[in-house]
Order: sequence, then structure tokens, then C-alpha cells
Amino acid sequence: MFNYIFLVRNRRAFLLVLTVAVMSVALLLYFVFSQDTTKEALTMSPIKSVVVKNVADLSPMNSFEVVGTVQAISEATLQTEAGGRVTAVNSEIGQSVRAGAVLATIENRSESASLLQAQGAYEAALAGAASSNVSVEQANNVMKAAQNAALTAVRAAYTNVSHVYYTNLTDVLDDKFFTSPSVILIGSSLPIAKSEGKAIERLLPTWQTISVALTTSSDLESALLDAKTNTLRTIALVDILIKIFNETSTSQAIVGVSVETQRINMSNLRASLNETLSALESSEIGLKNASETVTLAQLGSTGGVVSAANAQIKIALGSLRAAQANYEKTIVRTPISGVINALYLKTGDYVSPSQPAAIVANNQGLQILTAVSSEDSQTLAVGDEVTIDDTSSGIITALASALDPTTGKVAIKVSVSENATLKNGSTVTLSFTKNRSQAEHAQDIIVPLSALKMTAAGPVVFFVGNDSKLTSQPVVLGVISGDRVIITEGLTLLDAIVMDARGLKTGQTVSVTKK
Repeated sequence: MFNYIFLVRNRRAFLLVLTVAVMSVALLLYFVFSQDTTKEALTMSPIKSVVVKNVADLSPMNSFEVVGTVQAISEATLQTEAGGRVTAVNSEIGQSVRAGAVLATIENRSESASLLQAQGAYEAALAGAASSNVSVEQANNVMKAAQNAALTAVRAAYTNVSHVYYTNLTDVLDDKFFTSPSVILIGSSLPIAKSEGKAIERLLPTWQTISVALTTSSDLESALLDAKTNTLRTIALVDILIKIFNETSTSQAIVGVSVETQRINMSNLRASLNETLSALESSEIGLKNASETVTLAQLGSTGGVVSAANAQIKIALGSLRAAQANYEKTIVRTPISGVINALYLKTGDYVSPSQPAAIVANNQGLQILTAVSSEDSQTLAVGDEVTIDDTSSGIITALASALDPTTGKVAIKVSVSENATLKNGSTVTLSFTKNRSQAEHAQDIIVPLSALKMTAAGPVVFFVGNDSKLTSQPVVLGVISGDRVIITEGLTLLDAIVMDARGLKTGQTVSVTKK
């Protein structure tokens, strides 16, 4: 019994001693390892790296950048000259074509027939010249016929123009469609159309009075000129309405029909007016040639008869050329050799006059168009080298001497080196270097906003001292432009500042990664 009690008591004492010993060892280990961890943490605490640059390198006093557009030196933007259905497209995008190549054809059966008729009349005139002699009396008959043709053409022109205006244009211009916001927002076309409509309405009564009073002894040349002017003015009004309808997507009815139908109607009216204009031009040529024939016949009348066949040839030739001109309007023909960069026509489409047709350019000969401010233009000169996208170079070949009133800037052309890998129509960044003598006045100190830290005392920038510690420098801010700001006080061009002041404070130790 005694031994059992003794063992129990000793066991309790032993466990107590053992527990105390384990806890002591644990506390000792915790203290040692926590000290080591603290030292390691202090030892491994990173020193912030900063980028330092000279203020002179930040202020764009010697160079600046602008955006430019690459264009072909030789480029033609083609438009349709006549309205109608596209009957053939003879080309495709990317195809190389020579000058004069036909890219597409618009329906031209009427123009082709007129051309064939004019060719026959010209050939008949040539045949008549070989066997016919015309006396003074016959020359006067030719003159009389030309005068009657001119008189008829003037009166027919008034009849057609007045019919077009009173029957079609007045209803369109007075339609409530032209008061809708979608049309008003088109731009200046609407007020011009209304103004021209009123002007034509005022001149028609006077024109009618003059045309009714005309005789073969009147000044028909002036009458023809006035008729041509009035017809051209009406054509211009129709073109404005076509433009408005082309730019309008509304489904609103105009004088009871859709915008698309009105667009077709306007194109048909334009074709009718073009025929009237061609008749006036033919009559004008015929009258002039007939007058020359009479003069020649009168000069040779004392010695006999003289040939007036030349007058007939000229009349026929004038009609032939007018027919050829009308026929050519139905042909989309490239005036230059190059590559088709864009083609907007498809067989079967209905097109209106002045609608985009194609773009043909010589993609091997490129230039860059851009514009700079008036101040920057004074630091540049023709012949200066330009860096393009940091990959190639160019030369300033043209520098405008005045501001473009549209952009308020000075236009510049830059030639492109032959080995430049640029594409026509692309946008590039141009780097210009200012002439030092002209740029000396541009000494503004400009730094990025990221280099500033706003404090309670005002904005500051940071310097890195010889001991690698930061010091702050108060500055006075000027004009802010984008992510940059002008420093009016506190810095010189010789100073070197930290580029990113975020999270920094005075006295902090840093390392410089770039200077």
C-alpha cells in the first residue's frame, strides 16, 4: 500500500516537471524563431524602384508627333455621270487596269441610238461636201434653217423646264417632308434647294415672255445662252434633291410616293433636262456654223458660187460630238492606270448621277497627307526628314503657306521612301523634328501628370539624392493638356525627376532603374 501511494505521488510530480520543461522549450523556440522571422522580414523588405528622366527630355521642344493618312500620289475617285440600270461590270477589286479601261456600263440604248444617228448625219455631210456647191441663196437657206432650229430649241427648253418645275419640283419642295428633322439635319442642301426653287419660279415668267416674242431676226445667240443657263440651273436644283433623297432613309411618303420612287423620278427629270441642254448646244453650234457659211458665201458671191458643205459638216460634227458626250456619260471609264481599290457597282443595280462608282490608284507611288498647327509649321521646311511609325522615313515635299479654313491647320505632304511597308489608306504617326533656330522660343517645361504628387501644401515632384533617398520639390502648375501639364515654376530643363510619384514619400529609399 505504501509503495503504491509513493509511486502515484512521484508520477504526478514527474508529469508536472515534464510539462513545465516542455512549455519552457516551446517558449524558447517561439522566441528564437520569431526573432529570426522578424529579422528575415526586415532583411527582405523590397526597396521601390523608380524611373528618373531629365526634364529636357520630357519637354517636346525639339520634336512633335501628328497623325497622317497614306494616299496614292495618283488616285482617281470615279462617279456615275448618268442615272439608270447597271448593265455590265467589267472589273473587280484588286484588278490592275490601264487608263481608258471601261469598268462598268449603264443602260444606254437611247444614247447609243442618238450616237448612231449623229454618225450617219456626219457621214452624209462628208459625202455632200464632195459633190455639192451652195450659193449665197442656199447659204441663207441654211442660216434660216439654223435660226428656226434655234428658235424651236429655246421655246422647247422653256416648255420642258417650266413643265418640270411646275408639275414636279414645286410639289416636292412644298411637301411637309422637307420640314422633318431627318431632312433638316442633312445640312445646307435643303435651304439651297428652297432658295433655288424660288429663284427659278421668279425667272420663268420673264423667260416665257421673251421666248414668245422671239423671231428669226432676234438675238438668238443670247436667247440660247439664257436658255442654257436656266436649264443648267434647273438641273442643279434636281441634283440637290437627288442628293437629299440619297441621304435620307425615311419611309415617309413625298407627294404620295416613296423616297426611292422620288429618287427615280428626279433622275428621269434630270435625263429629260440633259436632252434639252444637248438640243440647245446643238442649235448653238448650228447657228454659229450657219453664220460662218453665209459669210463665206457672201465673200465669194461675186466670182460665182462657193461650197457651204463645210458648214453642214460642222453642224453634223457638233451633233456627233454632243451625242458622243451623252453616250460617254453612261460609261464608267478610268482616267488613270492603277489598281481598283474600291468598286461600288453591281450588275442590275439602279444608280443615280454623281453616285460613287470606284476608286483607282497607283498603290506603288504613295504620299502622306497631314496637318499641323500654325506655330509648329513655322519650325518646319520643305526637305525636312520625317519619321513614320518609328519604322521608316520620309521627306516634307509640300508645306502650305496658309491655314486651311476647314481644319484651322497648315496642310503638309510627306513623300514615302520606296522601301516603306505602308498601305494606301492606312493611318500612321509622323514624328517631326523642329529646326533648332526656330524652336528656341519653345522652352515650356512639360511633365506627365504621373510625376506629380498632390500634398496639402500643393503639388510636388520628387528628386533622388546621392543617398538614394527621395526629396520633394514644390512646383506651380500651368495649362493641363491630356496627360501632361506645363510647369511654370519650380523646375528647370536640367533637373531629373521621378516619372511616377504614386505611393512615394519624402525620405523614402529607392533604387533608380533608368536615368
